[in-house]
Amino acid sequence: MDDTGIIKLFFDRNEDAIKETQYKYGAKCSSIAYGILKNRQDAEEVVSDAYLSLWNNIPPDRPAVFCAYLYKTVRNMALLRYNAEKTDKRRVNAEASAMTELDECISPDFVDEQYEERELTGILNRFLKTLGEADRRMFVCRYFANLEYKEIAKKYGYTQSRVKMSLHRSREKLKKTLEKEGYYNEQ
Repeated sequence: MDDTGIIKLFFDRNEDAIKETQYKYGAKCSSIAYGILKNRQDAEEVVSDAYLSLWNNIPPDRPAVFCAYLYKTVRNMALLRYNAEKTDKRRVNAEASAMTELDECISPDFVDEQYEERELTGILNRFLKTLGEADRRMFVCRYFANLEYKEIAKKYGYTQSRVKMSLHRSREKLKKTLEKEGYYNEQ
């Protein structure tokens, strides 16, 4: 079933919407959640919560790109869960470093307002289009799927050194882009 059909099922309040979403996107959602949480059970719970969120938010929301809407929901819920666990346990986890690497470029203060978040999303999308395919894949794997350097290297057959250097250069390019747009975080 295509995404338009799935959205229609949500609007019709047909429970098959969840089944169709799970069938079409379940594996990728689980991968995103697991990449952040590194725990299968937590990842499954987050994905289930994301489906419930879709059910509660569609309608009134009518996502233009259903899979992007779903993946963003899963990612945000996984990050919330991760941060809650981190706060509760006061543990330091290596996966958090991916997000702190981007703190050099983007401050959470910049995305407080929904308008600014959309504007920043547009800037990031345009920035990603300027990267070569390999650099873009590594950037998305690191900063969206929260994969570690060694996981990215293994996935694409690169050395960890190449992955680290590519990501460093991409962050430097992102800093320049954000500086030009007035979003650079000069701390």
